[in-house]
Amino acid sequence: MTKRLMFVLAIFFSLSIISCEKHVIEYPEIDETIPIDFTTEIIPIFTDACVSCHSGGIAPNLSVGNAYNSLIDGEYVNIEVPESSELYTKLLPGTSHDGRITEPNLEKILVWIKQGAKENID
Repeated sequence: MTKRLMFVLAIFFSLSIISCEKHVIEYPEIDETIPIDFTTEIIPIFTDACVSCHSGGIAPNLSVGNAYNSLIDGEYVNIEVPESSELYTKLLPGTSHDGRITEPNLEKILVWIKQGAKENID
């Protein structure tokens, strides 16, 4: 009886593994030609995911009213090579900040840096 039960469980387990599907969420690409506004689009990302730690005690200070100057003065943004910006690289998968923000928000931050990391839309 136990051999039969083990066999049935082995078959059931094998079928359950084989039948699993991998779901991949695909996000729409960000149109890099549309200017990203720091105040209305980037600050909310920081408010949701970062200010619990980065509100003055840990640099950079990403709280409203301080974030832009803290990022620029602290050299966390590199507009010459945006992908090397510390703001961006600290949020990549596999880093200590992995999973803090969504993939679309990470992409939005990178596009904002590529657009010159402006505080205000001209």
